[in-house]
Amino acid sequence: MRAVALTVFIVAGLVVWLSIPPFTQAPRKKLIYYGWGIRDTMYVREHWQEMELMPFDGIGIAVAIDRKAWQKGETHTGNQLAWNLFGPKAFRLEDFRPAIDDLKAARWRKFTDNFLPACICSQGQDFGFNWFDDRRWKVIVNNWRVLVTIAKEGGMKGIILDPEHYGAYFFHYPSMRERVDKPFAEYVERVRRCGRALTEATREVFPDITVLMFWAHSYLPMHPTERKKSPEQNAYGLLPAFVDGMMEAADERAKFVDLCEFAYGFKERHQFLEAYHTIVNKAAAFSLFPDLYRRKMRVGFGLWLDYNSVRQPWDVRDFRRNYFSPAEFQRSLQTALELSDEYVWIYSHQPRFFPRSNLPDAYLNAIKAARAAVGLSE
Repeated sequence: MRAVALTVFIVAGLVVWLSIPPFTQAPRKKLIYYGWGIRDTMYVREHWQEMELMPFDGIGIAVAIDRKAWQKGETHTGNQLAWNLFGPKAFRLEDFRPAIDDLKAARWRKFTDNFLPACICSQGQDFGFNWFDDRRWKVIVNNWRVLVTIAKEGGMKGIILDPEHYGAYFFHYPSMRERVDKPFAEYVERVRRCGRALTEATREVFPDITVLMFWAHSYLPMHPTERKKSPEQNAYGLLPAFVDGMMEAADERAKFVDLCEFAYGFKERHQFLEAYHTIVNKAAAFSLFPDLYRRKMRVGFGLWLDYNSVRQPWDVRDFRRNYFSPAEFQRSLQTALELSDEYVWIYSHQPRFFPRSNLPDAYLNAIKAARAAVGLSE
């Protein structure tokens, strides 16, 4: 077991323990972009140099299932590998050789940490999914192996795992129990085994993978309303077992990072510190293996540049109408970079980076300034 040194912060009377591996240099902080403006492997092949002009250390990259259809405008989730991994169709690695070639063609100099997404709980890949379907799970493990092999051979750092329920409630025990009526404890054991199966497949091809997650165990103690519920009733009550299984089977070199989507709108330093404390300490209580969780799980943060723009449109002229002013976003991003273990990600809807649109200079400069403040180059 790797020993862990602890640094203590006191904020608002709260003791916050930050876990830091001793006798090793802290990893360089990384800023990742993943949002509505991500691009596919074909775009990356042609535009990687201009993409690196943006102030990031990496991005999420989509993999098309049908390349010809994609080029004709069919870029919906039904034509993205990320959104079909848990579906009934078994994919073949040879069909994605062109995507691997795309990724290899990019001679990244600055974007050192790129990721392939895995969005595993969408209605489009449901088709009667249940955790106890052995035949279905053979297909899922196959598809997962295809994904991580593309990532490995394409020079990616790993995957971005999105567990959010998009019309399919795979981690909600009451919903799953309607399909297969078994006790919660039996579900926990089965889901844990399923998580193990995915990482066992990963070890064979990508043992040192980095798995970024929008949230993991932390959802249970952090969600404003769901945290009041027991795991049996919580919307993501089965997710900890799944991630436990993944960590349990992982190679020692593998990394797992909770990117803390709950930080999207954080403006104050104490919010980041409290979230860190929750991920490291409170969330561990929901793990089957708390010691393993504390040893494996790292803390990141996510910030939504045009936060709440679904309800309040993003204004590229009058910044007072936006949730974050440029100065506020700079301050939040700098804090996130300072306090994260390694990764911070920026999410957006309307502002786009590749190519740039709806992105005022003031916000782009705020990102650059936050990076510079923590010693990161543009």
